[in-house]
Amino acid sequence: MEEKAASWNLQICIFDLKLLRLGYQTLKTKSIMKKILLSALVTMTLIACKENTEKPNATSSEKTDINAEIKDTTKEGKSEITFEDYKTEFKESSEKAKIDFKSNETAKAYKTAISESYKDGKVNFAGNYIITTWGCGTSCISGGMVDVRDGKVYDLPSDDEWEGIGNSVNSDKESTLLITSLSGMNLGEGIEALEKYWNWNEANKKFEFIKMEEVKTENQK
Repeated sequence: MEEKAASWNLQICIFDLKLLRLGYQTLKTKSIMKKILLSALVTMTLIACKENTEKPNATSSEKTDINAEIKDTTKEGKSEITFEDYKTEFKESSEKAKIDFKSNETAKAYKTAISESYKDGKVNFAGNYIITTWGCGTSCISGGMVDVRDGKVYDLPSDDEWEGIGNSVNSDKESTLLITSLSGMNLGEGIEALEKYWNWNEANKKFEFIKMEEVKTENQK
């Protein structure tokens, strides 16, 4: 629409200039004052035409800048990812399969921790799994989970960047979403914690990374 308006304004300007030129040529040579006035009119017409044809482009540029600001603002918003977004079926059951320590190398190394947690624990992740964590250093934890249906053990998502999975894990028995967090360290100005979101792919028996987010301190929100 703006391009058509600019084209129409340009055509009008060309027509006006042709009329002025014709009037200029019909004047007698001795009519110097009239020629001066006519020259002034030509100059003013040229300036007006330039402003009319350039104005739509300026408006389009302003709209582009506004859209860019909106996009940048939405990137700074808090994540909308929730456990409900990755909901899965959960059925309460008191039956638990015997732990299959041969199914996982990590399970053999942390047999005691896994056994104690599994014995009295209840399903706390993805409908069928009991998560167990253990320390791996200062402000560092690692862990695994046992499938109550067959006793097989799986590692929690490995994270070379954090040398573990952070220092806390958040899960839900009716969701395949797992949130690992790292806090209590110098993570940067205004950053209280880092959160990583993972989804458990039941078909492939693997965790899939979704995204990482910064949790701002109160005065930075």
